[in-house]
Amino acid sequence: MAASMKLLIVHGSQKHTVDVCVPEDEENQVVRVEHLALAAWRVTGVPVQNQRLIYKGKSLKDPQKTLEEMGLKDGVKVMMIGKKHNPEEEAELKSLEEVDKAQEAVEKKLTGMSEELEGMEKGFLEEPLITEALPKLEKRIGLSTEELMKMLERLDSTIIHESHSDAKKKRKSVVQSIQVLLDRCDSLLTRTRQVKTKSTL
Repeated sequence: MAASMKLLIVHGSQKHTVDVCVPEDEENQVVRVEHLALAAWRVTGVPVQNQRLIYKGKSLKDPQKTLEEMGLKDGVKVMMIGKKHNPEEEAELKSLEEVDKAQEAVEKKLTGMSEELEGMEKGFLEEPLITEALPKLEKRIGLSTEELMKMLERLDSTIIHESHSDAKKKRKSVVQSIQVLLDRCDSLLTRTRQVKTKSTL
């Protein structure tokens, strides 16, 4: 198996001869599709996630496949479709990524709260402790709901250029994730109230 391969990447009207190599610190010294994608990114500036690499009409989709498995050898021509993000879209994507990370942090908090609540539902806590813990839990759920609503407001106020399709897709994806978490908050509050009702019986 080859640890390097010289290929011709054709991107639009541009042609680039590249040496696709395996990093020295990688244990398995075999050239894979992921190495080709990184080499293509270096010469064209098109991010890996925006690339579509094609050899003899077939898409090279699996990053772990070796180039030899896909039939490539020294000197062959690989077509690449994809565009760079312009600076404006990069800025939009960076802002959306910040919100995405923030909602992931809230998701972890909600998972922790759900586990706490499950312990109460199963009777792992004594009644006085449940009575003390429930109001605090309700407050934390409420704060998470507020956080998520602020994120939605920020996304609503983020202006994305009509032609920036990746940024538009990213915003839609993040909005959907936040809406799922808001539903989880509602569900947690309902469960909290059910536990409270049982503990007062």
